Amino acid sequence: MATTFADLEARVRGLESRTQRAEEDVTAIVTTVVETREDVRWLKQAVQALLDHHRITIDPHPTDDT
Repeated sequence: MATTFADLEARVRGLESRTQRAEEDVTAIVTTVVETREDVRWLKQAVQALLDHHRITIDPHPTDDT
């Protein structure tokens, strides 16, 4: 069975639609990662401030490079 031009056009439109959805998904994932990283940074600062306020020291983990 031969593929018609209309069939190819329909397949291309389908692929374009899937590509657009994939790009939107990737954008949402990247945004979530950036927001989570900022939240973690804020939480680390808040915990450190509480520890400092109560004069509590914790030895850093040997693999902690921050």
